[in-house]
Amino acid sequence: MNFELALLELYMPLKHGILEPRHASKMYGNYMVIERIPIDTFYNQVKKVTKQLIHLKKDYNTYIDKLKYEMNITTLHPLIRNYEEIIKNPKHYKIEIIQQTTTSIGENEWDKYSTALVKTHWIRLIQRRWRWFFKTRNNEMKKTVNLKHREITGSFPNHCTTTFQLGIR
Repeated sequence: MNFELALLELYMPLKHGILEPRHASKMYGNYMVIERIPIDTFYNQVKKVTKQLIHLKKDYNTYIDKLKYEMNITTLHPLIRNYEEIIKNPKHYKIEIIQQTTTSIGENEWDKYSTALVKTHWIRLIQRRWRWFFKTRNNEMKKTVNLKHREITGSFPNHCTTTFQLGIR
């Protein structure tokens, strides 16, 4: 499995092309890869990458405003009802860890789209679990009963020294 860093955007039929109904289910909920970011660029040129993110957000918001007000389009996406709120959310534009896939909607070379499976989500879940574990363990260690046990025996009780587990057994 090759994982990469990339900037992503949700497939938007008004921007990327309206598809036939038989191909729509393959693309309408997927993330499109806008740009892959090499690891050395990510580490060495942080300002450049940050500027790209800001520029992308600004361009996308301008594009959506033009669609809504100048072209009088009310439904921006056929499947996602809150598409505008997703796009206008500042947290939407971020660098993700992805596994790149190619989605084909036809036989021709130009019928292939570079899509992505987002893998950053799992890291966030692990971080959230770690924060919860660390907080509860520290709260247990601060209880007077457990501190008294440590004074007497020289170590905390067993329930205060449990090791971190992801919940996978």
